[in-house]
Amino acid sequence: DVHDDDDDDDEGSKEMKKAIEDESLLMIGHCLRGLALLGRGKEAENTFARVAIMPLIRSKISMGRLDEGGSRGECAGLFSLLDDIAFSIASTFGSVLQLSEGIFAVSKNDEGVKDVPTQSPLPMEVDLVTCGVWVPIATALMADTGIRMAIFSPGIASILQANYTALDTFLSELAVSLLRKSSSRDCSDKAGESGSNSSSFSEDNFESLYFQPIITNETIKNAQSRIYQHEKTTEFAKKWNLPIYYQLRFGECCTRLNKALVKTQRYGWNSNVFTGADTLASDMRHKEGFELSLFLELYDILLSLWKADVILRPLTHRFLRGAVQLLGRTIAFVKDGLEGSIKFGEDRSGSATENGSLSINGDASKSSVENEYHWGDRVDDVASVAWELTLLETCITHDYLQKIVPVVAPSDVANQSNMFNTEPELTELRAIISDVLVEASQEINPMIHKCWNEVIAGILTKKCSAPLSAVKGVAATYRMTNRPPPTQHSPFVSTILRPLKEFDAMFANRTPPQVGMQWKVFVVTTVSARYSVAVEELLATVQRTEVTLKSRKARRTAAGGMSDGEKVKLQLYLDYKEFAKNVEEVGVDGTSIPGVVKLESSTKEAESFQQKNVGDGN
Repeated sequence: DVHDDDDDDDEGSKEMKKAIEDESLLMIGHCLRGLALLGRGKEAENTFARVAIMPLIRSKISMGRLDEGGSRGECAGLFSLLDDIAFSIASTFGSVLQLSEGIFAVSKNDEGVKDVPTQSPLPMEVDLVTCGVWVPIATALMADTGIRMAIFSPGIASILQANYTALDTFLSELAVSLLRKSSSRDCSDKAGESGSNSSSFSEDNFESLYFQPIITNETIKNAQSRIYQHEKTTEFAKKWNLPIYYQLRFGECCTRLNKALVKTQRYGWNSNVFTGADTLASDMRHKEGFELSLFLELYDILLSLWKADVILRPLTHRFLRGAVQLLGRTIAFVKDGLEGSIKFGEDRSGSATENGSLSINGDASKSSVENEYHWGDRVDDVASVAWELTLLETCITHDYLQKIVPVVAPSDVANQSNMFNTEPELTELRAIISDVLVEASQEINPMIHKCWNEVIAGILTKKCSAPLSAVKGVAATYRMTNRPPPTQHSPFVSTILRPLKEFDAMFANRTPPQVGMQWKVFVVTTVSARYSVAVEELLATVQRTEVTLKSRKARRTAAGGMSDGEKVKLQLYLDYKEFAKNVEEVGVDGTSIPGVVKLESSTKEAESFQQKNVGDGN
């Protein structure tokens, strides 16, 4: 019985509290309507802000509360402070705010406001949410010098980013936090509704006739729009020194990249310059395919710009520009090395230092250190870098784009409270980002083609042409030596295309698809042309020698009945056959190569000598 009496007392106190609250809301509603009719809505807003909201805010905001949970100046308590302020205001004055919004909120569909531009705030005679709540909060945060400096100008990039994110999230959810009915209020309303439904209407019971504010999603959206478009919000946004924040972040990225470039120049492309964890490097090698750590470092730097604890959406254009600059810096480094403007290896002349500075003006050539070199002269380095550039281009135009778009232009914009662009605007933003990245990577593809079709092809051509000096020695092998006719190719022929074969086998899986066979065809074409010229010159010499010997009637030798000249021609023919076979082995059609065709026509005469030699049993 005692418990039943206590429950009855609790129910009675709740009903009495609700009755008092309803009576107070009824009087507040009358006052707000009256002031609105008199055109004095601003007085209602100012009074509510001064009497109700500002004392509550001042009781909560302090430097100690701001730094709660962290060191002084870190603003570790900002998130919880803002949540506490929003919760306290909503729980204490939520009913008043809902009442005011329900009375004065205007819809786009209402008569007289259909001509208001879409981006303009709807007119409000009394706006307690914006002028009564948000303006006092913003004023309190900006008025105190210590709090203002701690929040807006902490001097540390990570703290500024955290502060901005906290306030941006708070501001984007303010209307929802204030106008959303609390669970206790909902329960009281439902209890009141059930009580009014169960009891019959009497002359003394007018509660069912009281105005009940209806808060819809459109109502909350309009309130949030008014908050964003208020002049105090503009003033608040100007307090952030976002360009300085960007410079701090971009400076960190430049320092990382410059140190990586210096170390790469000093110790070569295979040096480990990646500053991230080994597991991260392993994951990136598996996903993106990078092998050289410089490109791992570059791509990790580019990805770091768009991390949740780094990016600020208003700085999207700056961060995108920074990514383009970092990419361009690396491309310029590769290009300068490829063209010989900078040297790799130890440099004690001071052009490369650990502080991140890097000389690219060619002064390193004055150094007397013997182990300096141009990496553009090393075919393996050139091929490896070209492959990394191929992967980088693919990542920038595809994978990297997919990393940026969800951050600055998410597809689920309906669930992002702080995204205010329309879907067409977001679509255009994605297209702009894609165009910027494609344009930034345009220098990569020409460099890849240069690496393969000019540098690599040139180095391999030089290596493959070196054995051609042995062509002249074929004549000396059979001149006046009484040697039997040849039955196999000269040893040097197998070495002509050997550098090409070995290189092709090593980089078969790392040849950029856009390069194709052009570089290989160039090598074979150039080498075969030089080979054919050497053979022609030798045949011309042999022909002149035979004419001389014929006049002296010493043309035939005892060995097989073949002259020395015919033996030389047969040897050249056998060498041609071996060379043509090697051409086919490297994947090039010899019939389409002018030098190979010319070799065939120059040595075709000796085909009959081979048949004769076989017929004689030699």
